[in-house]
Amino acid sequence: MVDKKRILFVGSFNPPADGKMGGQYFACRSLIESDLKDDFDFLLVDSTLDSIRVQSVRRRLHRIAPRVLRCVRALLFSRVDAVLLFSSSGLSFVEKGSIGLLGKLLGKKVAIFPRSGPIVDNVARSRLYRSYLSAVVRACDVVICQSETWRSFFQSLVPEKYGDKLVVIENWLPDSSFGDVEHKAYPRAMNRPLRLLYFNRIERQKGIYDFLEAMLLLQRANASVSAKIYGDGSELDDVRRFISENQLENTEYMGWLSTDKNEVISSFDLCVFTSHSEGFPNALLEVMALGVPVVSSRVGAVNDLVVSGRNGLLVDVGSPGQIAEAVLTVLREPALLEEFSRRSLERVRETNRMGHAVTKFRDLLSTL
Repeated sequence: MVDKKRILFVGSFNPPADGKMGGQYFACRSLIESDLKDDFDFLLVDSTLDSIRVQSVRRRLHRIAPRVLRCVRALLFSRVDAVLLFSSSGLSFVEKGSIGLLGKLLGKKVAIFPRSGPIVDNVARSRLYRSYLSAVVRACDVVICQSETWRSFFQSLVPEKYGDKLVVIENWLPDSSFGDVEHKAYPRAMNRPLRLLYFNRIERQKGIYDFLEAMLLLQRANASVSAKIYGDGSELDDVRRFISENQLENTEYMGWLSTDKNEVISSFDLCVFTSHSEGFPNALLEVMALGVPVVSSRVGAVNDLVVSGRNGLLVDVGSPGQIAEAVLTVLREPALLEEFSRRSLERVRETNRMGHAVTKFRDLLSTL
């Protein structure tokens, strides 16, 4: 019997302490539970954050050292053929990049998968961070990119000759995340309030205040809309205060969405996604997989996922006025919604199913 290739896999595998699971956890967990386990032996090192809320650097640092030491021991004393690293931005990339560099020093094949929008801001703010990221990209055997936009970003940090190591694997969803219908149906003339969804973390960088300002503009314009907010985050108390102080009658906070997710999301007419930075947002992917049209800010892989005017509408980051105008556009032309719904479903069903990702990872890991 031929031994399986052993992969040191550093990522998010254990449910967060608060039970609120994000895209990184789903991505890592879904891979190790897939058919890949029949072909590869995964040695797991968990790097799950204990909360989806923004955490202090101090709180995160004391968790990094034990993880790195565990990886060092595995690389030195366990049979490891290759290393697969899932990282976020900031400290997460520094940690995973360091493990990758050590793996290369010890003669291992290394693939790293940076999966966070703020990495663009990290590079823009710090020359040191840019140099470090470039060094990691050069050293690793494969850099997995969430979309063509992200591939172009990483290519811009290194000479052209390193382009062959940049591989695109878009985010994925299980088949259960896709609706059974071909697209949502809408009235030819909107004779009821347009139901709007905010489905994201309640953080400033996720654009929650842009969403609220847009809702305030729509209320002042007497637009026939109603909005519900699902999510959690460090800005929750201030968001509730904003809604109360501005007497936002068209907007309601509903809590964390965990049960009956497909049914709840499908009940909305339009999702308004206002994030300031993203890798490849699973929240938006889930919405589109159920045929709910989107208005989204132009961030990260959204630029590849949504073609403005074809399967949704795109607005500039931090532009409540543009968000409100996009909502008014579909109110005036509700036929757009049904077209956006159909084309969104076509896009994600063709590209973002779990089976596609498993096949690509099997091919990739086989080459390491």
